[in-house]
Amino acid sequence: MKNWQNRMSFLWARYKYFLAVIAVGVLLLLSAKVPASEPAKEEGTQTEAAFDLKTFQQSVADSLAQIEGAGRVEVLLSLEAGEESVYASDVSQSSQSTGGSSDSTSETYQSTMSILSDGSYGETPVLIKSKYPTFRGAVILCEGADSDTVRLQIVQAVSALCGISSDHISISKLKQ
Repeated sequence: MKNWQNRMSFLWARYKYFLAVIAVGVLLLLSAKVPASEPAKEEGTQTEAAFDLKTFQQSVADSLAQIEGAGRVEVLLSLEAGEESVYASDVSQSSQSTGGSSDSTSETYQSTMSILSDGSYGETPVLIKSKYPTFRGAVILCEGADSDTVRLQIVQAVSALCGISSDHISISKLKQ
């Protein structure tokens, strides 16, 4: 009995920190909150909001209308390239000997989209990156286009918001 107690006290002294870390880990695992069940997602719906040009144009117009002297503003943006989403895919290569006298090989590549399964809720493709559209130019119609100061402020604002150079921004007076 004495030998067993000595052995246990030796093991405790040697491994007490290791056992403490294991105990804390078990407590953390037990206390982790399980997320509430989510409603089933409809197949084909996107989790991220898609870019809406009309909504973006309206928000730019609303922002530009806040410039002193601009008055009512309308915005028309032209797109250089649309929205782009890049998804992960697995590419496999296979080689086949074509036989013959030249011992040439034929290589084929097969690409399959990587799919993420979220349990019982369905499957979604793995999105690597999403690029917003790039703009080609802008036409701004505003009541205060007579003022050079207003025109300069609008050009600077549109250039900053949309990434368009100033030579691709046209400002005209809005018909009353």
